[in-house]
Amino acid sequence: MTSGEPITGGADRIVRDVVCGFCGLGCDDLEVAVAGRAITPRTACPEAARLLARSDAPPPSPRINGAPASFEDATAAAAGHLKAARSAAFSGLGADLEGLRRLYDLAMASGASLDHAASGGLFANLERLARKGWIAATLAEVRNRCDVLVVFGDDPASAFSRFFSRAVPVRGEGADGDAAPLFVTAPGRRQIAVVGGPLSEASRRVLAAHEVTEIAVAEQDVATATSVLTALVAGRVVDGLAGLPEATVAALAALAEQLKAARYAVFTWNAASLPAEDAPVVAGAASEAVDVLSVTTRAAVFPLGGRDNVTGAHQLALWRFGYPLRTAVGAGTSRHVPELYATAAALPDADLLLHTSAFRPDAPPDFDRGPVIAIAHPDTVFAREPEVFIPVGTPGVDYGGHVFRMDSVVCLPLQALRPAELPSVAEAAAAILVSFGRGA
Repeated sequence: MTSGEPITGGADRIVRDVVCGFCGLGCDDLEVAVAGRAITPRTACPEAARLLARSDAPPPSPRINGAPASFEDATAAAAGHLKAARSAAFSGLGADLEGLRRLYDLAMASGASLDHAASGGLFANLERLARKGWIAATLAEVRNRCDVLVVFGDDPASAFSRFFSRAVPVRGEGADGDAAPLFVTAPGRRQIAVVGGPLSEASRRVLAAHEVTEIAVAEQDVATATSVLTALVAGRVVDGLAGLPEATVAALAALAEQLKAARYAVFTWNAASLPAEDAPVVAGAASEAVDVLSVTTRAAVFPLGGRDNVTGAHQLALWRFGYPLRTAVGAGTSRHVPELYATAAALPDADLLLHTSAFRPDAPPDFDRGPVIAIAHPDTVFAREPEVFIPVGTPGVDYGGHVFRMDSVVCLPLQALRPAELPSVAEAAAAILVSFGRGA
């Protein structure tokens, strides 16, 4: 079955090697049981299991001002609101690539700013990348070559449940260990250092075969500790820097020596989980450490992120407009001003909000300056009923599609798991565009 082929049968079946589009890891080994339209996850992380599970209940109909409506009437009403708007903001952007393409077409026709719900961490990292660049690893490189992995901040498994098992498996242990690592000496033990933490008990069990060091650092001190580690790697004096405890500085000094002796060191962090003012500091210090180490050995960064295809939304914006997210488009022009077109900053000047969230039932942000159009998961609960609600199916559940993995190098195909009773984001946006008078 191809990723875009609709499912028409209702026979009970087991579907293996399901690709997950909910987080940026892009795991491709999930397993679900399908009975008619009901889906029961059999092998999946807790987050994927929660978002994949579906019942046989009929989906809701579109609504206009809270009243049931046809799909045609709802898309026509959405087009009418967009025609009347002078400063629209498109938020959420949780969709597969084809859905995003149509949403961008709609934004260009109506004039709107574009921002993804998960772009905060992305832009914290882009600050460093745009200024000085960095050397980044792919997930395959981390899996096959990394012998020293340094994690800054919280346990990454809190947002990416299978990160450790996917990134640093031990050969022959479990499903993730069958084909890796390729270039880490047997039996594949790595040195794992967590600067921040603490690790969960589940993560400690996954990492039990590795040499794990936890350097406990309070959240507000992670950026400082990252800078201290970079200074130590570079051979700079750090006595008394920013008041870190002497024991912490000593532990960081020992880690710096491990990094200098590493064959392939990797630094990772989840910018979205760090304080907003600290995330760019961590990204910058980690990238500087890579620059220093790369003179004598191999090193790279591996920034975590990518929920709900934010990486795909970012890549598509670059292709279409020459700018990343947080850009306003329309009238044949595009204007990238991140501080103006981040959703929180754009809404006070907007007169319409169009919110898209097909992967999960995330409600639109608070907005009372004009109409709200929600192209959203059927289970979405709204604090305020939108003027137009168009329930849509989920990529990788109701219809096929494509999403980008967090490292930006792999575009993954999603397949439909059950017969679709709701339109896709692409179909909804295309229908609005037709009613808008611009065609599909």
